Amino acid sequence: MPEPRPALVPARTVLLAGGVLTLLALLWTLRDGLGPFWVAVAGAALLWPLRRERPAQAVLWAGGLVFGAYLLSRLSGVLAPFIAVFVVAYLLDPAVTAAERRWHVPRWASTLVLTLAVVAVVAVVLVQGVPMVASQAEDLASQAIALAMQAPDWVANSSALAEAEAAGLLDRAALVEQLTTFIPGQIQGALGRVPAFLGGLFRQVGALLGLVTTAALVPVLLFFTLKDFRQLRDGLVSLLPRVDGERTYLARAASVFGSYVRGQLTISALSGVLVAVPLTLFGVPYSLLLGLAAGLLNLIPSLGSVLTYVLGVTLMLAFGTFSDVLIVLAVLAVQALIEQAVLTPVYVVFGLLVLTGLFFVRPRFKSQR
Repeated sequence: MPEPRPALVPARTVLLAGGVLTLLALLWTLRDGLGPFWVAVAGAALLWPLRRERPAQAVLWAGGLVFGAYLLSRLSGVLAPFIAVFVVAYLLDPAVTAAERRWHVPRWASTLVLTLAVVAVVAVVLVQGVPMVASQAEDLASQAIALAMQAPDWVANSSALAEAEAAGLLDRAALVEQLTTFIPGQIQGALGRVPAFLGGLFRQVGALLGLVTTAALVPVLLFFTLKDFRQLRDGLVSLLPRVDGERTYLARAASVFGSYVRGQLTISALSGVLVAVPLTLFGVPYSLLLGLAAGLLNLIPSLGSVLTYVLGVTLMLAFGTFSDVLIVLAVLAVQALIEQAVLTPVYVVFGLLVLTGLFFVRPRFKSQR
């Protein structure tokens, strides 16, 4: 019997491999002149005929995600207001939807009310809150610098360090000399970086005209985005892959995630208020900074409350009195009690109700199929 002839590689495979190698060589040759945009276009054009194949789909999805992240990083200054508006609309959409379904309030009316409320809150924060927080932060920075500048004198006069020096554990003269040269240099370096930071911040935000334009544009964007949020949501969801022929899993995941974020932000904001208001009434220094820190650190589970205690006690020991330390400890304890006994249980019950409605009642997302 004649021996079987070896299978020949199809000519189209050879041509395809040669074309890919030629393209890679061309891209490597022009790597300094080509940007990521043209590389992405070349990759998409190469894989588009094979888009129905799973490996090609995976590469297209991965490349699209990487290129999308690159575009977001390059256009972050321009896209920041749009992203912020979409996030706010995402958080406020359940209130507008509930008003429309339960009380038959037109969507544009509830959207207008919420937009005006958001603008009013932001205006109050910018006009009243930001200057007060900035003033306290400036005072804290000056106090910290003054305290740091006193470190060499404290080292020179400390009885504990004198005993350590007598035991041969350290040389106070050398330590004082090092602190005298090290601390001013670090302070000057930090102060020298402030103008560069502010300059970069203003360059990123834009000129004054651009800032005013953005401030005037954001309420309009928020109104139309919130009013038409369901259509925008359905359009974004339609770009994502299906599972078993439908996309209801996206609606469930978005609802669970949104409920968690809304609840966590609400608890954190209330925790900040519960700390800042009593401390301000008791005349504790840096009360607004401590309230702001308490709200932000509350977003960190478990560890956030510990860090709040450490920060509050440290600030009061350094710049306050012993009675201020006791007041801070009492206020933080009451805040933790209210959060654990009232806020968190209400949030957990609400979350369980949301989960029950999601997984035992079929959601109505007909446009997402």
